[in-house]
Amino acid sequence: MPIDELVERAMQRWPDVPAMYGWLRLDRRGRWLLVDRGRPGFDEARDGAGSEITSPPIIDFIGRNYLADPQGRWYWQNGPQRVFVDLDLAPLVFRVLGEGDRTRLVTHTGYPSGEVSSAWIDRDGNLFAQTEAGPGVIHDLDLAALEMSDGDQDFDPDNGQAGGLRLRLGREWHALQPLASPPEMLGYVVRPRAAIQLSES
Repeated sequence: MPIDELVERAMQRWPDVPAMYGWLRLDRRGRWLLVDRGRPGFDEARDGAGSEITSPPIIDFIGRNYLADPQGRWYWQNGPQRVFVDLDLAPLVFRVLGEGDRTRLVTHTGYPSGEVSSAWIDRDGNLFAQTEAGPGVIHDLDLAALEMSDGDQDFDPDNGQAGGLRLRLGREWHALQPLASPPEMLGYVVRPRAAIQLSES
């Protein structure tokens, strides 16, 4: 996905700006939250959840410049600086649009998910999808809009059993595969942090 031209120019002009970690969070419902760790008196227990970003222009700007690096760390390219994102559950949150064979997924950033290659279910009943846009979880308020078929097997994702469940997205039915560890199986990092440099003694 292309990023803003102004952002590209800023990256070229200032190529060595240090990245930020732990300041931006994405919650289960696709909301961005700012964790102001530089504020005087910041307390992790009290302030670590962050405060929701509600400005539409800022939300749109983040969404247009939201990417992943080869290690599966998702970040917002804020001008010349990468702001790595802490993920509550997944890097993308999918909304469900349409019904029946017209069902499609749209990311929380407003982009079509593209083709769905696989679908998954975890032990808590969260539905995940691997898509052209990347891996993500389906918004919990949209689950009722999805068409599913029941299986006749036991549901036990920890032991590799999804119970024969199938999920319909558009004209395709996807077998729901069991998902014990979403980040590991779908290839993303929940809490990106800077590598610690060990000095030689």
